[in-house]
Amino acid sequence: MRIVKLLDKALQGVTNFNVFIEMLAELVACMLATVVIWGVILTYGLGSSDVFSVEISEYCLVFICFTSMAYVLKEDRHVKITVFVDKLSPRLHLVMNIVTSFLTFIFCVIVTWKAAVVMLLNYKRGFLSSSLVNFPMWIPYMIISFGFFLLALQYIVNIRELTSKLKPQPNPQKRVLKKGVM
Repeated sequence: MRIVKLLDKALQGVTNFNVFIEMLAELVACMLATVVIWGVILTYGLGSSDVFSVEISEYCLVFICFTSMAYVLKEDRHVKITVFVDKLSPRLHLVMNIVTSFLTFIFCVIVTWKAAVVMLLNYKRGFLSSSLVNFPMWIPYMIISFGFFLLALQYIVNIRELTSKLKPQPNPQKRVLKKGVM
């Protein structure tokens, strides 16, 4: 039981961390809006242009998209196709959710690993973006790897929550009958 409580605390920590990362992504979204507005004002208002606004906005979008995935899953706001599973019994629907969550967890682990390999390759070789900014290319790949890692952890949380619903709940009527028999 002690291990289960420790696991539950760790999983709650994962969820709390994903909420924090989502707040960070929201701040980056505000930064993105500022950078885009700045670029528009410079280009169309002042007849000048900057070198960095387009590229920085691209990296902001990468951060927002990939770090928000775990929070979207936590809030159950992702796209679902439920044509077939809606016709299943509630228990079978729950089992299907567990199976698909596990398969998606495996996918997330693979993408995390592959993105980390590409990130390390870019880091070791010192690849930079081909623009004037010369942004290190390992950083976007690190964000992709980190985002899928967070998503994999959130799937572990979801699988734990779903499997706990599979356990049969004690029936209060059976308890009364057993007490009456004794």
